[in-house]
Amino acid sequence: MFRRTLVKEVDVSTIKKIGIIGAGVMGPSIAELFAIFGASYDFSIVLFDISSTQLEKAKSRMDVDFTKVSSTGLFNTSDLEVARNRIQLENDINSLADSNLIIEAVPEKLELKLEVFNQLDKLTPPSTILATNSSGLSITQIANATNRPQLCIGTHFMNPPLLMPLVEVVKGEQTSDQTVQSIIELLTTVNKRPVLVKKDIPGYVHNRLQAALFREVMHLVDEEVMEVQDLETTVKYGLGLRLPVMKVFEMVDLMGLDTIQNVLTYIYPTLDRSTKPPAFLEQMIKSGELGTKSGKGFHDYTRKDIQDSMRQKEAATFQLLLMMQQYE
Repeated sequence: MFRRTLVKEVDVSTIKKIGIIGAGVMGPSIAELFAIFGASYDFSIVLFDISSTQLEKAKSRMDVDFTKVSSTGLFNTSDLEVARNRIQLENDINSLADSNLIIEAVPEKLELKLEVFNQLDKLTPPSTILATNSSGLSITQIANATNRPQLCIGTHFMNPPLLMPLVEVVKGEQTSDQTVQSIIELLTTVNKRPVLVKKDIPGYVHNRLQAALFREVMHLVDEEVMEVQDLETTVKYGLGLRLPVMKVFEMVDLMGLDTIQNVLTYIYPTLDRSTKPPAFLEQMIKSGELGTKSGKGFHDYTRKDIQDSMRQKEAATFQLLLMMQQYE
């Protein structure tokens, strides 16, 4: 259990209205999450964006998402319609004034997040929890833009939030334990797998693990140790095949700690220790090879229907999640 502080906090049972700022990539899916999986709590949900055009795009995207959710057969169609109607789209910031919790999902720019948190601090009651969906910026620094740092917290959802179970709950230097507990309880009620990041470090944990893998595979390509396609195969059919059914430290235990120590002793000194991305990555960017957004990156997407491909991958991920439940 977390230590209860003397500060008057918000209990999860008192969270009735949830505001979400930013109708871009993450915001609409976060709104869908609370509308669908929080149905029994009857949350009132407001998705805010200053751009009416962005809100229209979000509406169209949510229509597609609700159709996909309906096709799984796991939800009653009428229940989904009720959930859909719980999401209110607004471009007036005052619509968030009486929220019990606000989750900020604006672009990953520190100055913008500081401005948003400062504005929310003035707009909302002193008891409102303010969360940021930042993927790596300092929670402490963002919280310092308010007069309620004990009620500011990181909620780093994975993309897409409606599908991916993991949420990193990131504690700033002054975030109270009760705020952490309330958010973890709330996320658990909407079918998420919250994990607590106890120290406010750059990138939190998920992105640091991901960055470590990215750095090493790019180093291996740069050193001409292996071609891209063979590296994809190595990760996908080696480590990638094990992780859905076996935990990381469980793998260590299975291999034996003495064996791991011996292996790491001679491998660690040879791993890439670069403090900046490889030069070839910058060259690819200058050449306009940005990945799916430009049609070419490490792979060629010019002849593929990227949206159709992503839908297929989402469907496969959903099936994988169902399978993983057997290995808890």
